[in-house]
Amino acid sequence: MKRRRYTLDEQEFREINITPFTDVILVLLIIFMITSPFLISGAFQVKLPKAASAETQVSKGVEIYLTEKNEIVIDGKAVNQQDLVANIKALFVKQQTSDVVVKADKGVLHGNFIHLLDLLKTSGAQKILIATTKVSSDQTAE
Repeated sequence: MKRRRYTLDEQEFREINITPFTDVILVLLIIFMITSPFLISGAFQVKLPKAASAETQVSKGVEIYLTEKNEIVIDGKAVNQQDLVANIKALFVKQQTSDVVVKADKGVLHGNFIHLLDLLKTSGAQKILIATTKVSSDQTAE
């Protein structure tokens, strides 16, 4: 049996160096961690009202945004008030819940907010939660 001698080039590639691969993966992970909050928040801005008595409650209900310009946004898409009831009913079936979380801007007129609540009740919403921002007891709610 003849033994084979390795040349210098063959010995260099006997094992794989994964350090550069690991560095690239970690850089990509950091990039995704930094950019993901921007993707989740969406393109529209809603300034929630502040309340000292706000409770932390996690709900798996349908999230509806009411912007200061009286636009209703569901799943990142603006919805007409005429189509809202049909869209909400479809989401109730899809998500298997009849709970709704309303995230209304603090600049929304009271009448517009009440009209949205009325549309939600018409669509069959059982539990309607109103999202606020909790402030500490030494700060005053705006």
